[in-house]
Amino acid sequence: MKKLIIVAVVALMLPAVANAQLGGVLEKAARKTANKLIDKASNSAAERANKAIDAEIDKQLDEDGRPVKSAEEGTVTCESLMRQMPELPTADQLVKHKEAELGGKTLKLVASKVTAFNAKVLELSSRLSIVGYESMDSAQISESAYRYAELTTGMSREELEKLSAMSEDEQEAYIKQRYESGQFQAEAAKHTLETGEWLESLQPLIEQWSAAGDKADKAYEEMNAELRPIYKKYADKLSKATSAERNNILLSYYTEALPYISAAVQKALAIRLDEQLPVAEKIEAEMVNIRAEHPDAISQLLNYPKLTATQYFAEVSRLLEIPEFSN
Repeated sequence: MKKLIIVAVVALMLPAVANAQLGGVLEKAARKTANKLIDKASNSAAERANKAIDAEIDKQLDEDGRPVKSAEEGTVTCESLMRQMPELPTADQLVKHKEAELGGKTLKLVASKVTAFNAKVLELSSRLSIVGYESMDSAQISESAYRYAELTTGMSREELEKLSAMSEDEQEAYIKQRYESGQFQAEAAKHTLETGEWLESLQPLIEQWSAAGDKADKAYEEMNAELRPIYKKYADKLSKATSAERNNILLSYYTEALPYISAAVQKALAIRLDEQLPVAEKIEAEMVNIRAEHPDAISQLLNYPKLTATQYFAEVSRLLEIPEFSN
């Protein structure tokens, strides 16, 4: 869960407009959370979904990079996007999708109801990046994103621009060198100390928000406890089977496990929406004043409703995961 939160933070702090200006490394980090939601068995389907989402975001931004408000829709909020979550796929749809995935049947994956569901969730998740930026133009958004990157990595704007022009291998080598020098860790510690002082009065609410997140995570711990004895029935066969035979056994296990997986996902979604989001909105109401006192640190201060919504949309990726256990 920690890895998901770290990636989500990067995605939330770097909206679509700024991503393009900061270059490949930061854009890739922002994409990672969203891409977890779409089945990777069909690269062409994933590519088409990403292009459709980019086009959708472009339609929502005016020529200055500001979100366009629809008279019918009104102001888009994290809650309004979360409440647009489509109905979860049925057990039959999920099993057929998993069968196509395990069998490498690309055409069936492209036509799958589950792929369409994932694409819709991915679109909603992507739209989170422009929530709350109605009053900022692209220059302000970009400046905010650069400032955040500078504060958390210790890199200057010149270094960031230099990094964006590098090849992937060069980027990885450069970041590795900076990490091994301790620069990232030192800047992260400084960043944590500084924001910690600003958020001291909000700690009770933040702890309440974290507790709600832990409660959502616990739904999967309870699910695993129920699935372990079911998995035991298949474990020996799975360890001995190969290729298509193993896929068939895995599909049988997935079919039996699916009611528990689906129930856990639904429980986690309800907790995120009904319990965690209201606390996140209380935090955000107070955060407005803190940002006003520290105008150059807009990107340093987490937007808890956005983080909650990102985690909410990420929950559905669990529907296609097959929990296996070592013993």
